[in-house]
Amino acid sequence: MPTSQSIYLQKYRNKAAWAIVILGILIRLPLLPLPLTYGSDTWRQADTASIAHHFGVNGFKILYPQINWGGNGPGYVEAEFQLYTFIVALFYGAFGEALWLGRLVSLLFTIPTFILFYLWARRVVGTRPSLLALAFFVISPLLIRYSVAYMPEATVIFFYVAALYFFQKWMDEQHKLSLFLASVSTSLAILIKPSSIHIGLLFALLAIQQYGGALAKRRVVWLAVVVSLLPGILWYWHARNLYLEYGNTFGVLSGGDSKFGSLSYWLSPSFYLSVAELEGKWVFSGTGVLLFTIGLIVAFKRRQLLPLFGIITIGFYYFIVARYAQAEWGIQYHVYAVPFAALAMGIGCDWLLTHKRHRIGAGIAVVSIVATVAGTAYLYSLMLRAEETPLTICARWVETLVPEENRIIVSTDSLSLDQGIPNNYQDPTIFFYSHRYGWSLPADWHSPDRVEGFRQSGANYFVIYSKSLYDGSPQLAAYLESRSEQVGPGVAAGCGIYHFKH
Repeated sequence: MPTSQSIYLQKYRNKAAWAIVILGILIRLPLLPLPLTYGSDTWRQADTASIAHHFGVNGFKILYPQINWGGNGPGYVEAEFQLYTFIVALFYGAFGEALWLGRLVSLLFTIPTFILFYLWARRVVGTRPSLLALAFFVISPLLIRYSVAYMPEATVIFFYVAALYFFQKWMDEQHKLSLFLASVSTSLAILIKPSSIHIGLLFALLAIQQYGGALAKRRVVWLAVVVSLLPGILWYWHARNLYLEYGNTFGVLSGGDSKFGSLSYWLSPSFYLSVAELEGKWVFSGTGVLLFTIGLIVAFKRRQLLPLFGIITIGFYYFIVARYAQAEWGIQYHVYAVPFAALAMGIGCDWLLTHKRHRIGAGIAVVSIVATVAGTAYLYSLMLRAEETPLTICARWVETLVPEENRIIVSTDSLSLDQGIPNNYQDPTIFFYSHRYGWSLPADWHSPDRVEGFRQSGANYFVIYSKSLYDGSPQLAAYLESRSEQVGPGVAAGCGIYHFKH
């Protein structure tokens, strides 16, 4: 029977958890009204926002997400299941279209994520380490960045953490409802981001540790696997058909892009160094790596293997998506590491603060906490500096000078093939902010024949913002000189707008 002292202590710790959650909300509020132009995420947020816009104006057809760079077609695109953008579109319907609403929806998903993470961590490691883990989770620079981004990362991490919590609850209590909720959460995470499927490896490791091979004989487990996977299989089959019919894709399964690793990545030291650098900066905020390492060792000695299994799973996942995992423009792929990193950091910090044999431990913990907070504060200050980019400025010119119903070709400095690997070169920024539609032209397609083909398909204007790319394409420059009139500020000013002479 709990004593009055233990009840009081639990109430105190619950209040501390709520204080951390409230702090996490407050530090994110100043980021809500900022433009969608931070770091490498500008084009991703523009594509996401364009899908939400089209849901709102074209009848909320959730099975048919649309983008602006689909040429002269409707722009239906192979994409992940668009739950997040659909919810944003509903907000648009209620309050009017405003980009900060997309950030707000991400924040609304993040708040219950904090709570579920704390409940999960408390089940795994107890109350005191879980409070510290919650604090590290809340101030992780990567989680701050994406918890208010106009992107589905906050949504997917909510369902990911929910799956972790309900699966652990099922492991502890064996209630079928918990397993069902874990399966539904896993299913939604996979629908929103197919890369979430790696969570299945973690669940398998945990189940084998506790039950061995006997678990494979239970029908309820196989039913849970079906619930987790079947909706995603059906959706991505449908999404692939959209690509085959309309030719537009984000590279989810078909065409367009490849995020997968290969032997060349796995054998390259630069891959490991790049991943470590991104993790150290965005997940651990520098000195958090020390707390994390201590936490892993302590957890292993205590036979608390979940943090270790989590890191093994994330490491395997990085091998699969190596091309994106090693690049700054793929930093969102690291968001899955935050729950496991924060959990181990909480264990390590708690051990340093309470281990009687090492009086210096408390000092190390305090210094590490201060340094981690300082690292987060620095990255947070960068997030606050978001401002308009040259592309958004050019988009305003396009919106002003190009009649609304005219189709455009937009030059990009991305390649259709990156070192022989298919690449998503379509930059939606000018399309989205100008509210225009048309074709995206990769840097390795800058030839008169390519542009003429798009012109004959209905393009009325060509937009190019890179002077070096223009100067490096003399045949295209000569074609534009003879077949069009430059009506914009000009390539030297970062926005050449060429009106074709039909």
